[in-house]
Amino acid sequence: MEYRDVTAFINKAKKFGSRLDLIRIKKLCELLGHPEEKCRFVHIAGTNGKGSASIFIENILARAGYKTGLYTSPFIYNFNERIQINNVSISDESLVGVMEQVVAATEQMLMEGFEHPTEFELITAAAFLYFAEEKCDVAVIEVGLGGTLDSTNVISSPLVTVIMSISYDHMEYLGNTLAEIAENKCGIIKRGCPVVCYPFQPKEALAVIQKTSEAMGCKLTVADTGSLKIERTGLEGNTFCYNGVPFETSLIGDYQIYNAITAINAVRALKNRGYIISEEDVQNGLKMAKWPARFEVLSRSPVVIADGSHNVDGMRAFVDAAKKMLHGNKVVCIFGMLKDKEYSKCLELLSDISDTIIVTEVDSLRAETAENLASAAKKYFPNVFAEPDNIDAVMQAKRLADGMRAIVALGSLYMMKNIKEAVQKIFH
Repeated sequence: MEYRDVTAFINKAKKFGSRLDLIRIKKLCELLGHPEEKCRFVHIAGTNGKGSASIFIENILARAGYKTGLYTSPFIYNFNERIQINNVSISDESLVGVMEQVVAATEQMLMEGFEHPTEFELITAAAFLYFAEEKCDVAVIEVGLGGTLDSTNVISSPLVTVIMSISYDHMEYLGNTLAEIAENKCGIIKRGCPVVCYPFQPKEALAVIQKTSEAMGCKLTVADTGSLKIERTGLEGNTFCYNGVPFETSLIGDYQIYNAITAINAVRALKNRGYIISEEDVQNGLKMAKWPARFEVLSRSPVVIADGSHNVDGMRAFVDAAKKMLHGNKVVCIFGMLKDKEYSKCLELLSDISDTIIVTEVDSLRAETAENLASAAKKYFPNVFAEPDNIDAVMQAKRLADGMRAIVALGSLYMMKNIKEAVQKIFH
């Protein structure tokens, strides 16, 4: 196989959509020699913040000298970035190597009468295989959707389970109440394995996390904010003290501080299990962690920010942070979102920081049309412009901002590659 054959095979599996069960991934792993049993894992679920927590923990472990895998979704700029070791994306050659084995296992599955694995199942199996072959000390695994029936949930005994912020998203799969959503995400909690929880959970969700942890005999640690002192938040990042120790993050937004202290508590759980991680490793890991399209500053003159917020809770966090970072000044918004998201509620939140919006279309078959987004936006914005093409949207934003206002692009991670490339071309 060549690289283009690999991506074609994976993309072809998109037609199978999401099938939430573990039948195919278990068979795939069996045929591959159970790579999911040959590595130790940190398993992370949640509605928002799990990607940021993953990159924090991965960076800290790498700084401590551990060979650390990272599996996240979706990719922003390049497919290979979904599978990394010590901040380095899997090479084309290595991806081809593991996918040749995954393809062979898939063909065997079909011969035995199993359904074809989904796109996510194929990539998950490839990640497990890569981490096993590379003999990673630890791999940090981000859940794709939910928890209980997510393909990553073949991990039998994680070193630590992390539950990030829980809110409403993917209700068609996970349930219509916070308790139901939390129950699904708590499906990754395994007997006797320590659990670390984000500090500000809705009480219904926290009750489920507490009940599940107790039933599974797990020590639950809810990240404590009593010993947290926030010193500075801004477009340069955050500085804060936690338990008397100073920390910095280059990831922007005060909510990243709460993601960071959750990661710190997860690392403490790892230290309790014998991993040698110094306070300096934690400080350097948090400071050096980079994560694209999370309040990412693409330009400073004028200010252009890209953020992948794609649900109500994430949008609220972005708006609150933007008010502080941009000192209450109105911004020009570029907005695109998938049709199955609560985009009307997100638009209402955005109208608190903007009176001018350009709606555009996400690079996905699930994208909502610019026409429908514009119709929804007119309820909240006096100035609405529709530019289906992302480059045209950035050009329109530049014209409307006129060098006087900041520009923010948000609503979906799936359009951030196009937005960043357009900004680099138009503003630099």
